[in-house]
Amino acid sequence: MSEGLAKALERRAAGLGLKLEGIYDCTPGAMLATDRGDVWIKVGAWERSFPVAIHESGIEWARGGTEDVEQVLRAAAAWQGGEPLDDFVSEFPFMTPGRLARAFLEGRVAEAQWEDLLESVHHTGGQRLLVALAPFGELRSFYPEISYGDLRFTMPPPRRDDRVFRFRRDGSGFRVEESGPERRDYSLDALDEVARHVVEFFASG
Repeated sequence: MSEGLAKALERRAAGLGLKLEGIYDCTPGAMLATDRGDVWIKVGAWERSFPVAIHESGIEWARGGTEDVEQVLRAAAAWQGGEPLDDFVSEFPFMTPGRLARAFLEGRVAEAQWEDLLESVHHTGGQRLLVALAPFGELRSFYPEISYGDLRFTMPPPRRDDRVFRFRRDGSGFRVEESGPERRDYSLDALDEVARHVVEFFASG
């Protein structure tokens, strides 16, 4: 507690012969920056545990946790060293691949996200909009995300500060918000107009 979690982990790693380049304190816990995303390491609040999550470009590579801090540090060092995903989760079985991790590796993260959301049992307003847009094949190259009544599209894989096309049903029509170099808000009357504007928005970027 006196020196911070990152320093404590770095010192413990050094005792194991591991070098964690770029680990720093980041609420809540510590974060290790790597060429394949950020490794988040936390400390359990009520019992000895070390939850771990690895994220890159809006995609979760892997998640897990153990009470063995040495295994957490070996996993973090292996990931930073470039160990492939399948080898990584085999060597560290307390880590589980993220939902879209393998699709991300295969370059089909948008396709996998569409499949996952279309099959969702959570029939929110955004999910119903995605189902209605499914026949518009030209939209399948964009990455969809659902937030209650909103449906948003970005280019895959999703990245912070990307151009975003967001819309929701508004009465008999649709309310649209475009976020990019310039922000635009406007209304459309029909779903086929929405599909066309999505394609045009990303083509213009």
